[in-house]
Amino acid sequence: MFKIWKKIYIKKPVNTKLILKRLKSKKYIYSEWIEDIFKNYKANVKKYEFPVHLYKIKVRDLKIKKPTNLKNIYKKIKKNGFDLVPPEIALLARFEYKEQKKGEWLRFATPFKSMIDSDGIPHLPKLGRALNKYFIETYWSYPGAIFHPHNEFVVKKNDFKKTKNK
Repeated sequence: MFKIWKKIYIKKPVNTKLILKRLKSKKYIYSEWIEDIFKNYKANVKKYEFPVHLYKIKVRDLKIKKPTNLKNIYKKIKKNGFDLVPPEIALLARFEYKEQKKGEWLRFATPFKSMIDSDGIPHLPKLGRALNKYFIETYWSYPGAIFHPHNEFVVKKNDFKKTKNK
């Protein structure tokens, strides 16, 4: 039913400071909140976890027919075999989503409390295109935040097999 939207690959471990520097050099615009959140952020995704397969899903695809909270949406995401997206993957996805339509703002379903700003406010990332520019912004991320069936999120599935180091 769901098809892969984007595949994210890397050749070396993820370093968010370098990603932000590269985003800026490519003229992508990110908010002060993104800069604040990622200045002390420690990436959790390891090289062996790639490629990451990203999917765009609407809340209604999760069999939700009326407005509901983010906590319920996250439960349904997992129940449908998907997982939440580490924040650093959202940064990398900005490089891959060049065909974004003007006026679209696409939220990433990231774990609660994975993107906390210096004021202690939780966020989730969103990619946008407006004014002929590409953006990375944030949206509040708390369990009670209400979303509607037409709202869309990016989720992930990994096709890697975990191996134990011996």
